[in-house]
Amino acid sequence: MKLHHSLPAFLTLLTPLTTAKCTLSPHAQDLFNYSMSINDPRFDTSYKFISYPDKGPWSTRFTCWYVAGLLQRNDVEDLENAKGALEGILGTQYTNEEDYGEVWYGTWKLSPDQPTPTPDSELYPPSIYNTYDPNWREFIGTQLVQIVEEFSDLIGENLVSRIVKAMEIQAIGAMRRNGTEGDNLVTAYTNPALMRALTVGWVGVRTQNQTYTDFANNEGEMITQLFRESGNAFSEYNALTYYGEDIWALAASIKYGPANQTLTKNAPFMLGALWDDIAEHYNAYLGNFVGPYDRANSRDLTQHSAILPLWFWGLFGYENAPEPNKMELDLLFDATQGASFALVMETIKSHINPQTLAKILTPPTSTEERFLTKTLRESLYNDTTRTTTSYLSRNLMIGGQQFAEEVVRGKQFVPVIVHWAADPNHMPFPYIGFFSLYPTATTIDAVASKNGLSIRYPNTTQPGTDRFEFMLSGIPPGWNLEGNVVDGFERLPCLDVNVTARGLRRLPTRYGEAIYNQLYYNVTYVAEGNFTGVPEIELGFMYTC
Repeated sequence: MKLHHSLPAFLTLLTPLTTAKCTLSPHAQDLFNYSMSINDPRFDTSYKFISYPDKGPWSTRFTCWYVAGLLQRNDVEDLENAKGALEGILGTQYTNEEDYGEVWYGTWKLSPDQPTPTPDSELYPPSIYNTYDPNWREFIGTQLVQIVEEFSDLIGENLVSRIVKAMEIQAIGAMRRNGTEGDNLVTAYTNPALMRALTVGWVGVRTQNQTYTDFANNEGEMITQLFRESGNAFSEYNALTYYGEDIWALAASIKYGPANQTLTKNAPFMLGALWDDIAEHYNAYLGNFVGPYDRANSRDLTQHSAILPLWFWGLFGYENAPEPNKMELDLLFDATQGASFALVMETIKSHINPQTLAKILTPPTSTEERFLTKTLRESLYNDTTRTTTSYLSRNLMIGGQQFAEEVVRGKQFVPVIVHWAADPNHMPFPYIGFFSLYPTATTIDAVASKNGLSIRYPNTTQPGTDRFEFMLSGIPPGWNLEGNVVDGFERLPCLDVNVTARGLRRLPTRYGEAIYNQLYYNVTYVAEGNFTGVPEIELGFMYTC
């Protein structure tokens, strides 16, 4: 592989550098620089693609994010590489006539070496989010919108025209998605729904296609209505990675969306309200958000990256952001998008209430407490709701969710989580201990209160209601090295836990399993063989450090 920045010295001398396209704030510039520093060595100049095993040897999505950084940096070699990368990206879109009726039409290959899905053979059978990803229409599409709006003078009319054509094809595939036949893009699936409304509306205005603009306006209206009817919250709630993409979509809509589009008009309100809710849930002392989380890879942001804290970095600086060390593997993945984020940072800052900004940066006092409740609607077409409850203090946070569903949401779903400062002497943030409930059941009543948590399985006809399976992590090394051993919740550093579990038996504690690279102790309570009634466990907490 050839490394980026390999122009011969004599050519560099003969070709003067130009200046960056946009002026960034110092914090946004720092995020931009970090993003480019991890992407530059990944860029394969032979193929003009980022070499990274995201979904194959190269990543189409990572490459598109990188192009924005190359164009912003705007030197001679960067411009050449950016144009070459755009040529390659446009060539990976599924545009063949034989694919026109297929669900992957208009999306992009995950990696340029990937075959087209083959529904009639075993070569590469179509599998959503595996052999193809329909959301890449939106990830790559929104990035192409930014590239055209910010840098059309650099890439030239021919590439702009080809991008607009690609966005028309993208829109056709995107508009077909309605949550049926194996697809899951409904209004409540917030982050791709927002990006779809932006991209389809943008190309509709560009091409004066009323079908596209009508679709985008309708989607924007439904997203806004569901947001309002959920108490000014997105149905994909408290999702620390996907909130990052929501913010991207809203900021891009404000800065690049057509002025008369519904989403463009409503994005400032939703962006401001989203940040208000983020500030309520954030604990600047612990460097984490109180749960529960609808979708989360990281349970402790100071150790494992998520996308939302990248916005903190660009707004407040790395030192004030809940980020792990700069070589952490998840951060090396997430920050790939940092250069494009930096270009809309001032748009975001101008739409956050100053009181909200101050709240984010101010740690809770030793006596401060917050009690948060939110009722979330799942759809405009039914009355299904979920209720979240959260308790936040300086050293302890508790979150739970009440819901009744039929399908297990998967390992990203965190309906119950408790955080505490397991080592308050660890800085810049205390070392975080946490435990979360792995959702074996699909109907759960989990309610957080001051220093307390109750969890019930009211529908015992569903599988998984015979056990409460907790994942416990974040035990400080010194505590272990002193000879202490985790045995359920009975002895934990800085936290006393009182457990009431009638008719339940605790299994032996196990250590060594992992979820998203986080090793944890398994603490499981199971129903006795003759148990009748509603399985329930109550936990009381006292912080002791």
